[in-house]
Amino acid sequence: MMQKLIMMAALCAMAATAHGQIQSSFFGLGTVASSDLPKVTYGVMSHPPLAWTAIEGRGRGLYDFTSTDQFVNGAPKDGNGVALVDLVMGWTPGWAVSSQKSCTTQGNSLVVCTAPPDNLQDWTDFITQVADHYNGVNAPQVKYYEIWNEANTVSFWTGSVPQLVAMAKIAYPILKQNKYSEVFTPSVAWYPGGTTWMAKYLSSGGSSLADGVSFHGYPEKTGKGIKLPVPLPESPISTNAAIQTMVGDYRVVANSNGMSGKPLITTEGGWGVNGVSDPDMQAAWITHYEILQAGLATTDNLAMQTWYTWGHASSGTIETTTGEPTPAGLAYELVMTRWLVGNIPSPCTSSGNIYSCPLGTDLIVWDTSQTCSNGVCTTAPYTPPKGYLDYEDLTGAKHPIVGTIELGVKPIWMEK
Repeated sequence: MMQKLIMMAALCAMAATAHGQIQSSFFGLGTVASSDLPKVTYGVMSHPPLAWTAIEGRGRGLYDFTSTDQFVNGAPKDGNGVALVDLVMGWTPGWAVSSQKSCTTQGNSLVVCTAPPDNLQDWTDFITQVADHYNGVNAPQVKYYEIWNEANTVSFWTGSVPQLVAMAKIAYPILKQNKYSEVFTPSVAWYPGGTTWMAKYLSSGGSSLADGVSFHGYPEKTGKGIKLPVPLPESPISTNAAIQTMVGDYRVVANSNGMSGKPLITTEGGWGVNGVSDPDMQAAWITHYEILQAGLATTDNLAMQTWYTWGHASSGTIETTTGEPTPAGLAYELVMTRWLVGNIPSPCTSSGNIYSCPLGTDLIVWDTSQTCSNGVCTTAPYTPPKGYLDYEDLTGAKHPIVGTIELGVKPIWMEK
């Protein structure tokens, strides 16, 4: 079954050719464990464990690709056999810094640090080993590399912007020796000051050292003290920003700092840590998130957006405790494979509580004033525009349109 899903993703990636069509490679999906790869169709595997410590965490020159290889080998492949996976470089291994003030010890006994390495030669040697290993002979080439994870947060980086630019200056030409590879900027979280940090990075020389701008698309803060459930991803009351606003703001930053024409990429995103618990609302939330961003693929040059994560973990999980897709996981797959891939979406618009998202001549709609709880979803009468004959719901069931229909928070796809 898993092999079939991976083949489907690769075929979808190769099939879309018309300008503006959504490809399967638009859909990144985070993974928690190589032993538990997604059981839904997806396009790009995003964010295996941070690569420097995963590969060289045990000591200088002690390279162990075993764990990372399992993710790379399990990722979807394109027509050239390139692994559609995003490898993120950070943290700094404990052995590479003399002061351990920025370091912590993980459960696997690896020491990880947020400070830059004392000697940039250690970074150069590591990047060289990665490029030499993932060269299409020793192991599949890797499509995407990300210089660092959430570089504007002290949980991952306590060095300066110029120090990270200097590391990118080393890494970019080495990784680009593999002709199919693309290199992203360090990713940033929205808070604190993600757009400000990215503008400084790009204007300090980072714009010439990246093929795309990477950020994490969490509309809402989660964790201790945050009221749950979190608002819908399009909500203007989100504590970070509505996802459409977030994408638009990073587009402005990119265009203003030497990255006009280069794509945006989110390599994490979703409702965050335990942000939504009701299964029906999870299905609504994740599909809004995917559809809203698909509508920005062309207008904002958003090349990929990522849901974090498949895997039974607290952050955005769409897997049950028995290893199967949740209702949200099934809705994610249906919207991706049936509604979006191969079609040309336009930006969503709202009129009051009704969201309308054109899909060629078709239309996706939902009502943000409705909700679901304990298996019951409210609806309100909705009169579709003229010409639509039937609609499909998130179960894949089709219904005729005769006059008004009942519309809820779960999207429906209306066809002519």
